[in-house]
Amino acid sequence: FCSMHRNDSAEFSIAEDLLERAKVPLQWEIYRAKDSKPVLNLSARYPSALTLAEGECDKTDAMENANEAEIIEQDDDQSWENRQVWKETERELHAMGILLDPENESVARYIYGSDSFSTMTSETILSRAPQLLRLPTDQITDAADFFLSSVCNFTTTIDGDATSTQWTLATLLPVDPSLLTYCANDLYHGFEFLTNMMARGNPNTMLQTIRSQYYLSPIIATQLLRVGIDSGIDEQRVSNALGNASKASKNAVEGIVGDMGKSYREWRRIKDGEGSI
Repeated sequence: FCSMHRNDSAEFSIAEDLLERAKVPLQWEIYRAKDSKPVLNLSARYPSALTLAEGECDKTDAMENANEAEIIEQDDDQSWENRQVWKETERELHAMGILLDPENESVARYIYGSDSFSTMTSETILSRAPQLLRLPTDQITDAADFFLSSVCNFTTTIDGDATSTQWTLATLLPVDPSLLTYCANDLYHGFEFLTNMMARGNPNTMLQTIRSQYYLSPIIATQLLRVGIDSGIDEQRVSNALGNASKASKNAVEGIVGDMGKSYREWRRIKDGEGSI
């Protein structure tokens, strides 16, 4: 477990083991790295010299042998290690109420309710989702916006008096702050996927379902949402792969037709005696 302590400037220091854990790529980052690899150029003229579209064979081989940490190092200048990126993220999350601001607890208390807001501190969420240290601030705040904007209304009755109350998906964040490490597009698409599978396309019904499950088991409610997100990512990967395959096939056909036309014109030229001496 990472060791962090308060210093005189009221800022915690980041232990080396936390920095190392932050370098471990997320599953969607591994997928993205794999999916961005060059694909075979089916339109190559000579089969024995098939090249890779947008890349070289040796680069692809190197990527195959790269360990997970190298996936991060290839796209990251490591500037996050001085905590500057997190400082900006922390400031934004405080303003949004996602992180507990010691000087203004009311915002976080309103979002999360009960006492769960007290766990949403920098130390706690970084120990559970260390990749937040290095992810871009805009990416994290966009993810936070998804959770804050996913709201459903429900009615509670106490002593015969009905009261309308709002519940947001942000309530799940103290259960699993690593949900903030997803890209916003994947969150929206994953929730849509889950809604279509379980709620006949009705977002409010899906939110009510997650909320009901949350009060039975917060962990299972969180896992339910994560299943939708991960399934949505898988669906998108399949769709992109099929699209790339279709494009590659189209290019191959166009190349073959072009070669056939050129060969035919060459044959006619020779047949008509244009190539004779």
